[in-house]
Amino acid sequence: MKKIIMLAVAAMLAFNVSAADKKAKKQWTLMLAELKLSDEQNPKFQALQKEQKEFLAEQKKRSAEEKKTAGKPFWKARTAKLKELFTEDQMSVWNAYQAKQKAAREKKAQEK
Repeated sequence: MKKIIMLAVAAMLAFNVSAADKKAKKQWTLMLAELKLSDEQNPKFQALQKEQKEFLAEQKKRSAEEKKTAGKPFWKARTAKLKELFTEDQMSVWNAYQAKQKAAREKKAQEK
């Protein structure tokens, strides 16, 4: 009986993680569609995203102080690259998406 309950709990947890993952991907896809990137912009944006993914992977290996030191110049440079890449309308869509994500993170942190 205990095994069945444990399996049911594990299945529910896996389903919840999967559902959250799908929701995040859907939001990301909608935001990309709203940005309306041109054929020229898309590969440049994907390269910036890959660069960010690699940076965040490296950040996991660093101490808190090293993260702050490395993070500020990286994010400043990334923002400058995005401003150069995006039109004003695209930048406003991007900033709105980022503000929404920040609010969601802050809300989640307060719930803990």
